[in-house]
Amino acid sequence: MRICGCEISAKEVRLAVVCKNDDGSIEMLRPKTTRIELEDDTSEADLRSFLAALHEFCRENEIETFVIKTRAKKGRMAGGAVSFKIETLIQLVEGSQTRFVNPVALSHFAKKEVEAYPEKLPVYLKNAFLAGAYALAKG
Repeated sequence: MRICGCEISAKEVRLAVVCKNDDGSIEMLRPKTTRIELEDDTSEADLRSFLAALHEFCRENEIETFVIKTRAKKGRMAGGAVSFKIETLIQLVEGSQTRFVNPVALSHFAKKEVEAYPEKLPVYLKNAFLAGAYALAKG
C-alpha cells in the first residue's frame, strides 16, 4: 500500500510517498516530483493543469491514498483560500482516497512513535512524511 503524505503551504503541495517494507517498517520512496505548485488560482487552465499533474503523480507512483495535514479554517493560523482550493483538487484525484490528519495527532505521533526520520529527508517534506507515516501506522 502506497500512501502520499501531503502538506499544503501557500500555493504548493508537498508530497512524500511512503510504504511498508516486508519487515513492517515504514520506508519513504524517492519520486522525482516532491512538490506541485498552483501558479494562478484564478485561471481555469492552471487549475486543470494542477489537477492533471496530481493525476499523473498518482498514476506514476501508484498512490492509493492521499493524507493531508489539516489547517485551521479560521483564526490567526488559518489556511488561505488557495490552500483550500489545492485541498479540493487533491480530493478530486480519481482512483485514490483522501484522508486528513490533525497537526496535534502528528506531533504526538512524531514524539512517541517515530524513532528516526529517513536519511536525507528534506526539511520541507518532514510534515508530509509524518502524515503518510501516521496513516500507515494507524491504519
